[in-house]
Amino acid sequence: MSDLPIPFPPSSEALPTALPLVLDIQHDTDPADDHGRARRIPHMGHAAIFFIIAGFCVILGVLIILTAAHIRTQADALVHPGYAIGAQAAAYLATLAISMAVFPLMWHRSFFSGVHWNGLVAIRHWKKILLLGLLVSFVSQAAMHFVSAPQDAPIDSLILNKHLIWYMAAFAIVLGPFMEELAFRGFLLPAIATAYDWLSLDRTPAGLQRWEQTTAHSTPALIVAAMLSSLPFALMHAAQIGYAWGVVGILYAVSLALSFVRIRTQSLACSTLMHGCYNFIIFALLFVSSDGFRHLEKIAH
Repeated sequence: MSDLPIPFPPSSEALPTALPLVLDIQHDTDPADDHGRARRIPHMGHAAIFFIIAGFCVILGVLIILTAAHIRTQADALVHPGYAIGAQAAAYLATLAISMAVFPLMWHRSFFSGVHWNGLVAIRHWKKILLLGLLVSFVSQAAMHFVSAPQDAPIDSLILNKHLIWYMAAFAIVLGPFMEELAFRGFLLPAIATAYDWLSLDRTPAGLQRWEQTTAHSTPALIVAAMLSSLPFALMHAAQIGYAWGVVGILYAVSLALSFVRIRTQSLACSTLMHGCYNFIIFALLFVSSDGFRHLEKIAH
């Protein structure tokens, strides 16, 4: 898991060979549709606004749901762990709703166009994306056996709860991957790449002209962006797994694989599909090993 995943296997339906290893948001190929100076979106300002919105929604969602449920101590939260899922799901949905209302006003284009969703690419190559997600999931699960893990991680209270496991699975396969990919590969990755290219820009007339005419990122910018954006992605899960740093390192490698797919396909939908497949395999293994989630004690440490 220390290397980026292998490219898609060659086939008659392989990605076009002319597809550049860039995130070019502009795509103004027709002079009639040219909007003048290249507009890089999302940039760091947009990413900052998104994470401010997300933070506000998380705090507000937790306060509202936990207050309504009369949960005031950590002991109360452990007795009712399902409220944590509800609070997080509500925060994610509120973040998405606000973002879809705010960012099109800034970008003068649709929200999913701005974050480079590019769903047709995912539809065209879904088999390869799912295969890669399955491969990365199995490799990462195998790597887990070589690192230390806590006996009672906070996430165990959710996974080992027979009343919540189905909700946890649905959240982890659908909503979680979508919002995490939106945050880290939709906003943060291109924003860091843009910042890197600006800081390393050749301040000559030719360099400034290129900056104004194209939104294509350089290869070093994309590599640095993938590495840096994967750090908060991995650290976000640290508390859930009891700060088991070996596991955090594996999640960092998984994030690099997701970033590779995002960059290689120029499609956030592809990395989201792969992320969902990755999580699906985890819960599928839990389903099989616990007799359909009926005997969760079999998967306890």
